[in-house]
Amino acid sequence: MRAINPGLRPRCGRIKDVQGFTLLELLIGMGMGLVVVSTAMAWAGQALGTLIRQHREWQVHLELRALSLPLQLELRRAGAHGRPSQLVWQPDAAGLPNPFTAMSLTDAGTTLRWSRALDKDVVQPDTATEVAFRWIDGRMDQTIGGRFQPMTDPTLVQVTQFAAEIRPTVSLGDRPCADAVTARIVRIQVQAQPTQEAELTSGASWSVQPRNDQVAGGCP
Repeated sequence: MRAINPGLRPRCGRIKDVQGFTLLELLIGMGMGLVVVSTAMAWAGQALGTLIRQHREWQVHLELRALSLPLQLELRRAGAHGRPSQLVWQPDAAGLPNPFTAMSLTDAGTTLRWSRALDKDVVQPDTATEVAFRWIDGRMDQTIGGRFQPMTDPTLVQVTQFAAEIRPTVSLGDRPCADAVTARIVRIQVQAQPTQEAELTSGASWSVQPRNDQVAGGCP
């Protein structure tokens, strides 16, 4: 047999040469890890809270926008007559001014009402021609088919304030017994907040002038 060279024998490490961590080093390392993890979790929680607040603010913005679009549309065509040509030429003394131009605030200022005709065969106001928006129980309602229907969801957004004002401007003709034309500007202010976060209050305001003015008086 071939003799084994003693110099080629593998070296076996001794137990006392193996390096490790002391208990103090382990505790320090665990403490630093906990600090890093807690800092990361705090930052993540703050970022998540900011994201939730932004989402709720955006939700209020969307609710106000969804409210403003139909409200302004309906206000602009307030007083629309089914047959407007009849208001220009009145062939006999029985001809009357536009009966759809009435506009009022009712229920202690929480409900705004007016009329308009979208059908050429409708020339007198009735329940189908009435339009109304009201603030009640933290939400906004609109009449659809003669009945109030919710426009906003109070479980998500609370409407905390609704204020409407009708500002008339009367113009008189320069002739005897001339007509008095009343132009109106309707100003509306609304405030809303997320149901789960009351401090995130947002507001919006709109001023709309209906296209159909009120006409009164005139020569007999």
